[in-house]
Amino acid sequence: MKWMSLCVVCLLAGCPEEEPMDQPDAMVPIGPNFTSLYANYLDDCAECHAPGAPGRTADTEQTLDFSTKATAYTTLKTGMAAGLTGNVAGCNGSNFLAATPGASLLLAVLDQPTRNLYDDPAHSMCDMDAITDETARLSTAPSAAYIQAMKDWITAGSPNN
Repeated sequence: MKWMSLCVVCLLAGCPEEEPMDQPDAMVPIGPNFTSLYANYLDDCAECHAPGAPGRTADTEQTLDFSTKATAYTTLKTGMAAGLTGNVAGCNGSNFLAATPGASLLLAVLDQPTRNLYDDPAHSMCDMDAITDETARLSTAPSAAYIQAMKDWITAGSPNN
């Protein structure tokens, strides 16, 4: 498993920095489908967002589970941010995925332009000041191609593909 960056979630509260891991075992082309998004980035989120994960702490977002592709998809589609404290607590209850990329918390933690314009009317305290840039934690941001693939996937309704 590669370690490009923590994702969502170390989401808002964060996980400790760790050394990057080696390249992935199998390359999956980046595309607007969950298989690609998970294999090319989101699988690394299991370092903090999985039961018993080495980077999991009391202030790590508690809902997400990236231990497998199936659990990652389920928690992203049905879950809402929970267990966040301090400045990021305003995002508790926000959906990870929304009908649009600009309202999807998952994308906001990975992409600065999305974070700058993030708008969740139901959670007004969840804004660019409350959303942590999880890519800064490992100093590696997802590629522009990856971000575009995620936007396209979200726009398509975030199918389990």
